[in-house]
Amino acid sequence: MIRKNINLLFLLISTSIFSQNNEIGFFAGGANYIGDVGPTTYINPFSHNASNNLVAGIIYRKNFNDRISARAKFNYAKIGSSDIWPNTVDYRQARGLYFRNEIKELGLGIDFNFFEFDILENSIQMTPYISTGVSFFRYNALRYQIGDLEAIKYGDASNISIPITLGYKIKPLNDFILSFEITANHSYTDNLDGSQPGEKQKTSSYYFGSTLSQDWYVFTGISLTYIFGTKKCYCPN
Repeated sequence: MIRKNINLLFLLISTSIFSQNNEIGFFAGGANYIGDVGPTTYINPFSHNASNNLVAGIIYRKNFNDRISARAKFNYAKIGSSDIWPNTVDYRQARGLYFRNEIKELGLGIDFNFFEFDILENSIQMTPYISTGVSFFRYNALRYQIGDLEAIKYGDASNISIPITLGYKIKPLNDFILSFEITANHSYTDNLDGSQPGEKQKTSSYYFGSTLSQDWYVFTGISLTYIFGTKKCYCPN
């Protein structure tokens, strides 16, 4: 009985993995941050210092039906901001602080398609979609020395974030899906910018900014995924 149950479980897992409802590919685009340094534009990945505000990663999707899929992702991003950038409020411009940071993010989530999206259909498929989940990320712990304008790294830190994604995808070819999406990540740290370093850093740094909300980081870009697996066959014996 136990052997039968194990064989049945193995059959279900292998059928799920090798059936053609899987996607794997890459994501690339721009990144911006929202916090206590620089402008507070919500979606602004390429306006300033674009070479240092980039994101790239890999994505895997498991499609359960025409509406719902699970996703796993890994992203590496560079973010940064400066008080002297345009559209920054006057008091920040006079302050003149700036920072750079790196984010290494591993996440799991659920996608929901607004319209039916059949990846096995030969005709062109397209739909807007939303996604959310949870991400674990690593970043540089930063602080400002009294009198210095640039934040310096004093260690490594990790935390979680909650992504909120709005996207649009199209299947122009049988085996590929092209997506455009914007993901706003609510992090559970207020120190992506060095404004709230750890307690041990109080002697060599200063605290500033609001403590009422944590920092956000936003990824804007495109993904290209490849559909793989074995098509189901409903053939007579």
